[in-house]
Amino acid sequence: MRRIFILNLFSLVGASVTAIMGGNALIHDNYLLASSLLLACICFYGGHFYLKTTQHHKEPATGVLIALSSLMLYLIYSGGVDNTGPLWIYIIPPVALFLGGLSVGLFNIFVFISLAILLMFYDNGALLATEYSVSFKLRLIYSFLTVTFLSYCYEYSRKLSLNNIKELSEKFEKMAKHDALTGLSNRRDMMDKIQIEYARISRSHNTACLLLCDIDHFKQVNDNYGHEAGDIILTQLSTHFKNMVRQQDVVSRWGGEEFLFLLPDANLNSAEAAAENIREKIADIQFKIGKSSTKITLSIGVSTLSENRSITDSIGKADKFLYKAKQNGRNQVCSSKSVALNKNTTN
Repeated sequence: MRRIFILNLFSLVGASVTAIMGGNALIHDNYLLASSLLLACICFYGGHFYLKTTQHHKEPATGVLIALSSLMLYLIYSGGVDNTGPLWIYIIPPVALFLGGLSVGLFNIFVFISLAILLMFYDNGALLATEYSVSFKLRLIYSFLTVTFLSYCYEYSRKLSLNNIKELSEKFEKMAKHDALTGLSNRRDMMDKIQIEYARISRSHNTACLLLCDIDHFKQVNDNYGHEAGDIILTQLSTHFKNMVRQQDVVSRWGGEEFLFLLPDANLNSAEAAAENIREKIADIQFKIGKSSTKITLSIGVSTLSENRSITDSIGKADKFLYKAKQNGRNQVCSSKSVALNKNTTN
C-alpha cells in the first residue's frame, strides 16, 4: 500500500513537472525538448491512471522508470536549458532503488549509467547534440556513483528496519495469541477461532465439538516435585496434545492446568472417541522430571458447538461435564451421551 501511494504521488508530481517544463520549452521554441518532456508527462500520467485502475504497481513502476531514464538520457544528449539537463540524473538512484528494490534497482542504474557514459564519451561526444568538458563529465559520473552508493545504503537500512519491525510485529502478535509456556493458543486466540468456527457452522449447518480437559490431582505434582516440575509436565503434555489431534483441530491452554480443544466437523460420537483416545494415551505416558518420572490422568468434558446454542453455553456445558467427570472419580470422559447412559443404567 505504501509503495502504491508513493508511486502514485511520484507519477503525479512527475507528470506536473514535465508538463510545466515542456510548456516552458515550447514557449522558447525548443520543440524537440518540449516534445520529449510532454511525452514523458504522458507516460507519467499513464502510469498513474493504470495504477489507479488496476492497483497493480509492478507494470507502472517499470513504465515510470523507463520513461524517467529515457528523459534523463535525452537531457544528457541535448543538454537541456543552458547545458543543465544532466543535473537532473541524480533523481535516478533513489527512484530506481525504491521502485525496483535493491537488486533490480542496481541493475537499472547500471544500465542507465552505461548508456550515459556511452553517450558522453563515445568518439569524444559524437553522439551528443551539445558539448561538455571532460572534467564536467567525469565529475557528473563520480557524483552520480556517490549518490547511488548513498541511496543504496539508505534503501538497505530502510529495508532492514522494515524487516525488523515486521519480525517484532509477528513476535508480539504471536505473544498476544499464544501461551508463553506451552506455545499453544491462549484463551483469547481460542475464543477468536471458536467464533470463526461458529460463524461457519451457522452457514453450513454442521456441528463441531469442544473438549475441556483438566489434569487430575495436579496440585500433588506441584507439591511433590515443585512448581518447575509442573511447568515441565504442562509443556510435555502440550506437545503430546498437538501430536494427537487432526490438522484442523485447535488446542489451547484455557487456564492453569485446563486445556480446551476445538474439533471442527465432529459430532458427539467422534468427539467422545477422540477424547477417550487422548485420555488413554496420556495415562500410559511417563512424564520425565529431571531424573524422575511420573504419570498423570485427565478428566474430560465434551460438548457440541452448534447454531442452536451460544458459544458461552457450549463452553459452559463442557465445563459442566468436566465437573461431573471429576465427581465420578476422575480419569474419564463425560458428555451428555454418557450421562444419559448412566441414568438408564441406574434406572
